[in-house]
Amino acid sequence: MIPKSMRAWALPLLRCLECSGRTLETRAADIRCCSCGRTYARRGDIVDFLHRPHPAIVREREAVHKIDREAGAPEDWMRAALGRLNRDELTQDDLASSAHIRAIAESRAQVLELFSEERLTPGSVVLELGADVGWASSLLLAAGCRVIATDITDHLFLAVDGESPNLCRLLADMNRVPLADSTMDVVFAASCVHHSWDLGLTFQEIARVLKPGGTAYLTGEPLPSWLRYVAGGQFGHKERELGINETWIRRDVWLRECRAAGLEPRIVFPNLSDRQLKERLGKRRLPGFLGGALRPLISTLQVSVHLRVRKSPRSKL
Repeated sequence: MIPKSMRAWALPLLRCLECSGRTLETRAADIRCCSCGRTYARRGDIVDFLHRPHPAIVREREAVHKIDREAGAPEDWMRAALGRLNRDELTQDDLASSAHIRAIAESRAQVLELFSEERLTPGSVVLELGADVGWASSLLLAAGCRVIATDITDHLFLAVDGESPNLCRLLADMNRVPLADSTMDVVFAASCVHHSWDLGLTFQEIARVLKPGGTAYLTGEPLPSWLRYVAGGQFGHKERELGINETWIRRDVWLRECRAAGLEPRIVFPNLSDRQLKERLGKRRLPGFLGGALRPLISTLQVSVHLRVRKSPRSKL
């Protein structure tokens, strides 16, 4: 029987991490590579491709699950809150009860704003890196996409759209993606690529799985900035102590590593147009003329970035 998450459309897109074979078969308890015999266990409706995980992945998984245990947030409550988030019905109690939910709500608002201008094509097949609890998967599904959502933690089990026929969930490392070459129309990630244990390798994997002409969106990635230093320069310190690979990466490094993988990057935020800057000021009830004074300061004050990455239609990768 095909597991719920392993839809018929998704299975041919996978590849074996052991031999790169593309012929995989579903069985009662696992997925098996027909070329080398390697098996990948199923945990419920999620397939575990964390095969021989990198030590950084092991540490981060353990840290996240430890945080979850200590937080004590019931799974049923989290699923219910995520459902309210999808319906734009979050309450102040929800936001006060969970820092995780607060962070997700902020990221979701940014992604919705991005997709209002960078519209996805219905029918696109999307690889989502670092899908976490599946909140962005829901947005991608609502845009008419088919989504292969990957993460290294059990947060994947909390996705409220887990039953969707257009969603496939895999436990997988962003530096060892179990997908065949040139199979994805879009790669999407929200505030997760900075956790990579090898940023250059992550971009190589993005380039490998994207179809020629495909696009990747890396959203909400933290940047070093004067504002962070003023607020406190200990960004990620507690997380790193726990074993989470929390980093902040400079703009020039993002762009350099992207180009080194043969991809064409463009920062779409905070490179705001005059209209966008005026709209943002208006939302904060500030006069639009302040935009001229603020523009030179944006790059030093901005604490996160959205990066759009394109694979050349002529690429032979």
